[in-house]
Amino acid sequence: MGQLFEYIKISFKSILDNKMRSVLTMFGIIVGISSVIMVVSLGNGVKATISGQMNSMFSGQTYLKNGTAFEQYPEAVMNRDDVDAIREKIDHVYMCAMDDAYWMSVKCHNTEKNATITPTNDDYWKAAPEGFLSGRFFSKDEYEDAKNVCVINEVGAKQLFGHTGVVGQTITIIWDTGKEDDYRIVGVREKKESQLYSLMGGEEIEISIPYTAFSNSLGLSVNDDEFNSILLIPDDPNQAKKVIKDSIRLLEARKGIRGEKKITYTEFNSQMDQFNKIINYVTIFISFIAAISLVVGGVGVMNIMLVSVTERTQEIGIRKALGAKISSIMIQFLAESAVLTVFGGILGILFGYLGAELLCFIASQFVKMKVVASISPFVVLGVVAFSAIIGMFFGIYPAKKAAKLSPIEALRQE
Repeated sequence: MGQLFEYIKISFKSILDNKMRSVLTMFGIIVGISSVIMVVSLGNGVKATISGQMNSMFSGQTYLKNGTAFEQYPEAVMNRDDVDAIREKIDHVYMCAMDDAYWMSVKCHNTEKNATITPTNDDYWKAAPEGFLSGRFFSKDEYEDAKNVCVINEVGAKQLFGHTGVVGQTITIIWDTGKEDDYRIVGVREKKESQLYSLMGGEEIEISIPYTAFSNSLGLSVNDDEFNSILLIPDDPNQAKKVIKDSIRLLEARKGIRGEKKITYTEFNSQMDQFNKIINYVTIFISFIAAISLVVGGVGVMNIMLVSVTERTQEIGIRKALGAKISSIMIQFLAESAVLTVFGGILGILFGYLGAELLCFIASQFVKMKVVASISPFVVLGVVAFSAIIGMFFGIYPAKKAAKLSPIEALRQE
């Protein structure tokens, strides 16, 4: 062990005697490691930010759908009775509601704007974790009695009225048929504290009304109403698969299409898993490209060590003449290359962290969300170990060359 420390001490002396050359040699290692650290930190930070905000808005949500985005089936169209059947007959259902939305004009006093109208049931409020700024969601009685009441979001209240104290006020919905109906506001949904939500259209006017009142406004009977998706949330994440499976079976049985796979579903948690996998793959791929510079840095280490062998030929000859073993000469040069790469690795980690913080700050300003640099200590240790291995690997050839020098030939060199 003492001999190893002696080799390391000699390595430090050699590095300090050639400061500029040593710094330039480590440059490739520093760039490679800092690049990997920055990419992984930024990737983890972006993934954590988006996942956290998406989970806060949509965690546990599942959409039961008529067909797919490319094909729908008349026999798989859903109605309000289907929603009621799921609520009554399927266990572990926390929330179940129709979720089709319509782009309509609404007006208030002298202000007229476009808004997203969502006809739904009294369960729909459970899918809005942000809560209410004032008022409430419409009740089950108001839904069953088809009352002309509505819930508006905070953005919509400000755009239509100029303020949020609008509970009890009336807005007019202008349907495509030209008919106009007044709806009394019973609640104002608080704005989601999420920039991601704003980027996804959260600055639009959103109004929820009882589906029954919507049907009355358009003159639809229970047999005439139809929509293509149902929003479903289980009360227990562990029961999600069973709830989805049982709900689809129930709908298929009600419509006589059992086993035809005409009713599909999209589960938010599965979508997020896919998103996280894509981010991980992209991060790994970019990190792999960045790590190529480590190999380039290793070639630089080998080149400088070959120069060092040439410069220290006489020193090597004297040591061999005094009885130094081949293994001792090799270990000395391997130690020197390892010290160069380990120090380069440490500096690379430092610059990588600083660079990651800067990149995350820039990303935060760009997407208007707080992105925090994040990296596992195991990744850091792995990168340092990899840099040391690179140094050892590319130091083998110069070390062998030094060890195989003939003492007589070495002593002849000037």
